[in-house]
Amino acid sequence: MNLSRSAALFAGGCLATFNAHATLGIFEHGSGIKSLGFGGISYVGSSESTALGANPAQAIAVGNRFDAGVDVLRVSGGAEIIGNAAGPDESFQFKSNQYPIPQAGVNVKVGERWAFGVTAFAAGLGPIYPQNPYARFAGPDDNGVSDSGQTSLKIGGLSLVAAHALDDHNSIGMSLNLQHQWLSVEGLLPFAAVSESPDAVSNQGPHVSYGMSVTFGWTGKITPWLDAGLSYRSQAMQLRIEEYRGLLPDQGKLETPAIFGGALLARPAEGWRVGFEYQHYAYQRSNGFGNGIDRLAAGQPLGSTNGPGFGFNNQNVYKLGVEHQLLPSLVMRSGFIYSTQVLSRHNILLNQQSPGTPKFHLTLGGTWTVADVHELSAFFAITERRRVRGLNSIPDAFGGGEATISNRPMNLGISYGRRFGGD
Repeated sequence: MNLSRSAALFAGGCLATFNAHATLGIFEHGSGIKSLGFGGISYVGSSESTALGANPAQAIAVGNRFDAGVDVLRVSGGAEIIGNAAGPDESFQFKSNQYPIPQAGVNVKVGERWAFGVTAFAAGLGPIYPQNPYARFAGPDDNGVSDSGQTSLKIGGLSLVAAHALDDHNSIGMSLNLQHQWLSVEGLLPFAAVSESPDAVSNQGPHVSYGMSVTFGWTGKITPWLDAGLSYRSQAMQLRIEEYRGLLPDQGKLETPAIFGGALLARPAEGWRVGFEYQHYAYQRSNGFGNGIDRLAAGQPLGSTNGPGFGFNNQNVYKLGVEHQLLPSLVMRSGFIYSTQVLSRHNILLNQQSPGTPKFHLTLGGTWTVADVHELSAFFAITERRRVRGLNSIPDAFGGGEATISNRPMNLGISYGRRFGGD
């Protein structure tokens, strides 16, 4: 993991101020500013180096270029606890903040058949509650329970990309994804009563771990007007965060899930592109994200081997993007995304720290090209405000009742890209 630690420091530094309420669980809806405006489609047809982490096989078509930018996320929402014996019904609002997410990548072709690149990626979760929703569960021995509450998870990393053109129509690629995971938890001390390591549940300050995964991809031309792409990203191998071994399962592990899917890109008329993409996020294969709070009733405390986690559902995501060359120097794009609900109704109590509630996304974007080499791209995306109501979501040991969570993220971003080397 020494290589992972060294290579991830850059992305970790970029994310020093990043605290995300991502829209697909812990992830954004696409990779790169152009993709984020094109309905999040990232597996095929990309022309920016920042999309290579999604499907490294695209490095051949992307050619010689670099991209840099920022995406700013703003979220409104809150939580409720109702029918709970530990206190009256209450509502809790998130603190309103803007969260910058850096974008950066570079790609270089070597001959006609090879390309190599590096791109940054980011993920995370973590609302800030000025009033701690969990303070009501504090017992007489829970000294120092925070007035505010938050779980701040920041994941940043670098994808080291290599791609090879098998022939004029098919390319394959692979990336090694090295990541830095930063976690800080406040206000969860009442859960120490159901932990195997009660001194390592909350209020330990920020701590890090390092991990890695790999991505394999393919792109190909099916017909003169139809392209396709496939991608598989493995579940991360992640070191433990020892300081939170009493909160996370397996004594402090939180492994990002495997992601896989495919995409089609059609050119139905001159100047038009239409894309469709499917992605599957295998959250339930990761103990940290997939295991539910019901494991407490089965005698598995927080922090134990295969113990309780966030209790996410697996998520299926369907994306549609439309792009039009409006002027020789101006491309406009839009998109629509539908995702299945990642939050389980039985696990809303802990998921008040991970409010990924929206199912529908609308996106708009565009790219202005100057002198055929300089590109300025921008996008805007918004979701509906959605509330997820708990079902048997608060264990009897905490007074029963139900928890709810709702949020509405919107984000916008801008990037500069430049082609070089005659590409």
